[in-house]
Amino acid sequence: KVALHNFKGGYCGVSKVENDSINVCYITNFDAFKNYKDINTFQQEVLFKNLELKSLFSKSKPLFDQPLTISQISFETKDPIENHMIMCGDSAGMIHPLCGNGMGMAIRSAQLASVLIIDYLQGKIATRKELESMYRKKWNKTFSLRLKAGHAIAYLFRQNKLAVILLNVLRVFPFLLPKIIKMTHGKPMTAS
Repeated sequence: KVALHNFKGGYCGVSKVENDSINVCYITNFDAFKNYKDINTFQQEVLFKNLELKSLFSKSKPLFDQPLTISQISFETKDPIENHMIMCGDSAGMIHPLCGNGMGMAIRSAQLASVLIIDYLQGKIATRKELESMYRKKWNKTFSLRLKAGHAIAYLFRQNKLAVILLNVLRVFPFLLPKIIKMTHGKPMTAS
């Protein structure tokens, strides 16, 4: 089971994992967080305005003494080639977590790179420049729409009123959700 909740300045994903535990991960921006002295205060003052999140946190016991945090993540568009280095996974461009497909993208980009590198080493691709050009083209064809869709969806979820409208539209027209998910997940991988 997976759930997605929004709050002012961000969104929170909840998923059931092993041993009947749940994983809770939320993302917010600095502007939403900067007025609070710590995570607990932020949760009390912002997250818990969403009553479902408040209920979830009040009924749950953390598995860790302190929450695990990371900061200053960039979801900006990146070039899949940097200084002649082929970028795979997050180094080539991170998809927003609400899209739930970062690992799949990492594996797929490694597959794209490895096939082209093997062709290059076997002489099927003549130059390093051609290898880089082919990888960039394949990477963009495979991932650029997913990243754009992820950026757009994340933007909508950070806009409080728009997020509520979007969620209500999805409740009324649930057939739209799989279409949105498909935009962020691409085609299934094949061996080649």
